[in-house]
Amino acid sequence: MTKTKPTTTPGWVRNLRKLMEDQGYNPRSLSLKAGLNATAVRDMLEGRSRFPRYDTAKSLAAALDTTPTLLMSDDDTANEINTKGGLFSQDLELLTEIIARLQEVTDELNHKLPPRDFAAMTATIYKRIQEGEERKKKISAIRPQIHDLLDYEMLRQKRSRRSGA
Repeated sequence: MTKTKPTTTPGWVRNLRKLMEDQGYNPRSLSLKAGLNATAVRDMLEGRSRFPRYDTAKSLAAALDTTPTLLMSDDDTANEINTKGGLFSQDLELLTEIIARLQEVTDELNHKLPPRDFAAMTATIYKRIQEGEERKKKISAIRPQIHDLLDYEMLRQKRSRRSGA
């Protein structure tokens, strides 16, 4: 006799369902409003998509008038965001955006970063942007800063190999 493991619905799917119900969307209408293919939301609700890409979450969140962080969060994170307020939520959104863009750039360049370097670059970019100016400029500053840090890291690694050889 084989035991089957009970499946639990991920928190983000529960969030998605609740927001859809509250706002009167069906899967097809939300998919289309978010600019996705007509069956995208249905596929998510039925478990065919374990975790959507960041740009998909961002499109769904915009269509549902929420943030990707709140849409994709578990209950504890959502409560913390609601308790701590707007600035905390903006910081999470900025960090999420930095992580997503850093992952995109490293994938495009086929450059694998060790987790420690990935985290350090994320923190460095976040600090630089927080010290900068208005939010729109912050978001547009992410990719150039990623390229700047990756260029530096690749040069550092080259020099390290040369001096070690």
